[in-house]
Amino acid sequence: MRPTVVLLGALYDPDAEDHIAANAEVVRVDPEDTSALTAALADAHGLIAKYPAEITAEVLAAAPKLIAVLSSGRGTDNIDVPAATEAGVVVANNPGLGGRPVSEHALGLMISVSRDLTAVARHGIEGAWERRLTTHRVELVESTLGIIGIGNVGSNMAHRASRGFGMTVLGYDPYVSAETMAEHGATKVDDLREMLGRCDFVTCHPELNDETEHMFNDETFAAIKKGAYFLNTSRGRVVDTDALVRALRSGHLAGAALDVYEEEPLDPASPLLTMDNVVLSAHVADFTVQTKTALAFSAATKLLGALNGEMPPSALNPQAWQRADLRRKELLGG
Repeated sequence: MRPTVVLLGALYDPDAEDHIAANAEVVRVDPEDTSALTAALADAHGLIAKYPAEITAEVLAAAPKLIAVLSSGRGTDNIDVPAATEAGVVVANNPGLGGRPVSEHALGLMISVSRDLTAVARHGIEGAWERRLTTHRVELVESTLGIIGIGNVGSNMAHRASRGFGMTVLGYDPYVSAETMAEHGATKVDDLREMLGRCDFVTCHPELNDETEHMFNDETFAAIKKGAYFLNTSRGRVVDTDALVRALRSGHLAGAALDVYEEEPLDPASPLLTMDNVVLSAHVADFTVQTKTALAFSAATKLLGALNGEMPPSALNPQAWQRADLRRKELLGG
């Protein structure tokens, strides 16, 4: 029996979809189409969820045959992993692929906002020319960068900033040792607010969880050194957007650069879109040609492996695998 795989949103590479289709029945569903989603889930053995489509306990309850859920990327904050574990469904992601492109993108944003490189787009060439001698611009060399979260992306960021730009790099991450940070060119600081007060640039790369949601708020922004720049390429809900706008309008922050937002896509009425000291991109930091292909094939390969009896190597709840595999054998054989 061929398994059935439901795709919530297209994969990042159509060839990866074709790879799944060669080995399973594929059902593509718009996650906003509730009736179509419910119908598809009834027979789904595998599911790939493209952020921000949410895999809740209710979604899992509608999929009694489900064996495995794969995130289309690295993040899994849109998947209720405890509910999946309770249901005996294994959940996996695709780690290790975003470090290079996201850190490159973050560095590009840092340069763009600190050198006002979007002035022509905002004001036209004449307007940008008129303001070229009065706009605040700073150099990266010999400045201090604070990195929140020294994981795959944060460690790449530390390496590139310290070695490529000669920046002093400080790192805040309670789960990473000082020795590991030093290997990547960062000095560990245990007190977040102390670190923020020393930084010319602050860049966010943490996981989104209960500890990090809205970790940047009015109090945290007030702790940042006056005149610093703030960047976020992790998850939008790490930042209280209203608090960020207040910090920018007050002049406490010199500028901000964002790739992610609390609500996506960004509201066209957002004040962030009208601020000269803000640079924005559309949640594309890891969407390079190379990474999109790698992510799509990683998700496809891991899901097909799970449907053939191989626990995904990046399973977030390996304790669910025994039940998931038993269900696989009952439904698909082998």
